[in-house]
Amino acid sequence: MTDMNSEKNVREKVRQLREFYKHLVVYCVVNVGCIFIWIVSGGGYFWPIWVIIGWGIGLTLQAISLGMVPMAKEMLPFLSSDWEEQQVKKMMSKGKPSKPSTPKSSDSEKK
Repeated sequence: MTDMNSEKNVREKVRQLREFYKHLVVYCVVNVGCIFIWIVSGGGYFWPIWVIIGWGIGLTLQAISLGMVPMAKEMLPFLSSDWEEQQVKKMMSKGKPSKPSTPKSSDSEKK
């Protein structure tokens, strides 16, 4: 069963990478188109920068979440794909009592 889960995880990762690369190609085509429109319309204020920056932020976050930016995992751990599972395990282990504790009686309680 581990092999199936492993293969399933790998297939999902490959699917996500494919979607990222498709997204990257569309990003490049749209930005080249915006720059072309800017040039044809006479230049002036470089308004395509807002498309480039805005969409670029989203694309960068997607790359970080896929582990394509190595240092980002340490700086923004919640963007990694396994962070949620790690947090669930961590919180579940905190909720389990390690040993039942017995209350210690004090001298004042005995009187």
